[in-house]
Amino acid sequence: MSFPAVASIPTPLPASNPPGWRERLARRPLGAGTWLGLGLLAAYLVVALSALVRFGGSLAQLSTNNVWVPPFAVLGPSWAHPFGVLTGFGTDLFTALWQATPWDLSIVAGILAIDAALGWVLGALAGLNEGGILDTVVMFVGDTLGSIPSFFLVVALFAGLGTVAPHSVGLPVFIVLFGLVIWPATARTTRERARSVARQPFLESARASGAGQGHLLLRHILPNSLSPLLSQIPIDVAPIFFVLTVFPWFYDCSSGPHGAPGVPLPPYLVPVLPPFSPLPYVNFPEWGNLLAMGTCEGIPFATGAVYWWMFVFPLIGMLGLGVAIALLCDGIDRRLSRAQA
Repeated sequence: MSFPAVASIPTPLPASNPPGWRERLARRPLGAGTWLGLGLLAAYLVVALSALVRFGGSLAQLSTNNVWVPPFAVLGPSWAHPFGVLTGFGTDLFTALWQATPWDLSIVAGILAIDAALGWVLGALAGLNEGGILDTVVMFVGDTLGSIPSFFLVVALFAGLGTVAPHSVGLPVFIVLFGLVIWPATARTTRERARSVARQPFLESARASGAGQGHLLLRHILPNSLSPLLSQIPIDVAPIFFVLTVFPWFYDCSSGPHGAPGVPLPPYLVPVLPPFSPLPYVNFPEWGNLLAMGTCEGIPFATGAVYWWMFVFPLIGMLGLGVAIALLCDGIDRRLSRAQA
């Protein structure tokens, strides 16, 4: 007598836990450049936080010492003053750059945040709605703004607001205006990527399944359009420091020498703020302001002497931040590319 075969019940497989951050990092390790960028940004943040603790209520005012202003001796780097003394301001340059770090990080972060948000979202929306009204409006506004040099446009807009409402403009308004001016480059490159993504089969399948525009934008278009944003952000750092430096430089260098008669020392300059400057006063700690003054004082063409520390250290502060942002953005972009491959 034969018995019917009994089907064996398969043993359920143990539930697999999602990989943790260590496992994900091991699968796609960060490169040396990414770690360097993270380290540099972390160092800037530590310096900024320590400045907030160290200077407190005096953070927005450079400390000055009349003994360090010519016709007294020009002081270079030493153990007492590692970065030397900026004689026009009569301030220790190491302390001045330390004070300026939280201000400059805030300025750059604010402008880039507005630039990235507008350029990324508007460019993605334009690419998703290629040929539509939204695409036409975004590209028309972006191309109109992009046809004017950003540094000139932001200064003109800021000066116009300063004329209409002189007591209402300042650094916050400058940050907002700058972000509103430089987003078109990000939007155009993002739009091109979004157009390509919008034509992919998986997006057509999502549309056929009833996904709305909001779902398509958040789930597919924006995540797949990060690469143009990450490529553009480092480029947008340079115009910020250009505007913060070049106009004070013109006014500082044109203020002329004020050397004491009969004293065989190089002429020195009195710091001057240009009209409608976003800075509240001339001895406000900001890297561009320090670089402008340091360049004019550090290369006095009348004597041929070069006081290199006055402009090299502020320049290093700017370049270091730009390099840190570029390395981090490149590392994130490479990691996303490997994940999508």
